Amino acid sequence: MIQTQQKIDHAILVAFSTQLNTHDMQRSLDELERLAETVHIKTKHKLSQHGKVASARTLIGDGKVKEIKFLIEKDDIDVVIFDDELTPAQLRNLESDLNVQVFDRSFLILSIFAERAQTKEAVLEVSLAQKRYMISRLIGMRASLSRQGGGSYNAKGPGETKLELDRRKVLEDISTIKTQLKKIKTEKETSRKQRKYTQTKTVALVGYTNAGKSSLMNALVKQYGLKEHETLEKDMLFSTIDTKSKRLHFDNQRDFLLIDTVGFISKLPTELINSFETTLEDVKQADLILHLIDGKDISLSHIQTTTAILKKIGADHIPVRYVVTKSDMLSDFPIIDIDYLLVSSHNLTGIPQLMSVIFETLYQSFENVTMSISYDDMSVYHKLKSRYKIISEKYHEMGVDIKVSIDPTHLKPYQKYIK
Repeated sequence: MIQTQQKIDHAILVAFSTQLNTHDMQRSLDELERLAETVHIKTKHKLSQHGKVASARTLIGDGKVKEIKFLIEKDDIDVVIFDDELTPAQLRNLESDLNVQVFDRSFLILSIFAERAQTKEAVLEVSLAQKRYMISRLIGMRASLSRQGGGSYNAKGPGETKLELDRRKVLEDISTIKTQLKKIKTEKETSRKQRKYTQTKTVALVGYTNAGKSSLMNALVKQYGLKEHETLEKDMLFSTIDTKSKRLHFDNQRDFLLIDTVGFISKLPTELINSFETTLEDVKQADLILHLIDGKDISLSHIQTTTAILKKIGADHIPVRYVVTKSDMLSDFPIIDIDYLLVSSHNLTGIPQLMSVIFETLYQSFENVTMSISYDDMSVYHKLKSRYKIISEKYHEMGVDIKVSIDPTHLKPYQKYIK
């Protein structure tokens, strides 16, 4: 967990690129500034540099290093944050040259995740990601973590004591965490098998961080599910990272499970994606993915980032519906070259239409079938009730007549009961 004192750290943000796309670089730096704000770091300067090739020693050129050093001394800067991942050698050299704490975007994101993790699963996954990130950077980070007196910023996770910087100890920790996560994964797999048995479909909310996933989930739960235990809504990056799931009901239709997952972001640390295997498994096993797009900040790169991560985790085969959020804040329909639904979690515009699309996608193959079951065969009735949606039932002296929503491919064992 990130610990802050009263002193606010001041930072210089630095980006390097071999591409001459100034707009994308500035947008990425603006996002890095927002990430820094979430851990109470105030940005004083945002610097960028283009070059044909990155410096193996410091990523940026010697002239830019001198410029940063001048600004550090001039404005009493506490930390320098790079928008791109630094190698252990670059980290070590930069700290030696600049004499302040230096870290990169990956370290910052991991630290934010460490602060926001609440469930045991998320805490373990973040810790595993941090250990994996740290293992190749022990030497470079040694100086950084000894600079705690230089500013108020102090990140828990990638090491606070000399013991944690011992490679053997880190490897042991990784092994222990993986064992604990394996147990959680086994437990979740049991739940998934139960959902499969009962024909319960799952819908996963995914999207770039701050796209409105938590707001949409709360709106859907208020309308169609249980009202307690709302998910935190806040206009900040990674306001929540713990997976939430809710069972929703719609008219007299079958239930489905709605799953809210961690938000995505560009340059998401590889260690984080790999470590969040059990959380992201919920996305990989979903029957439908709702890809949320922030209506206030529609970005093709955000859409591409989310799509690329879905492909990376092996979820690109799952049906996807695009949903543009925050329609109450828009004056016109967004112009993007994809089919999408426009919704507002605030005034519920488009929510009924969204639910109709969800059911049409999930249960389009299901049929409402009427069956007559005698009292001698009530075990059949109980089996149907445990696996499928009973729409109506009427008892009479011979038994019970039911209308059940069922996949036609599952009808063979019940042919003699169909009316």
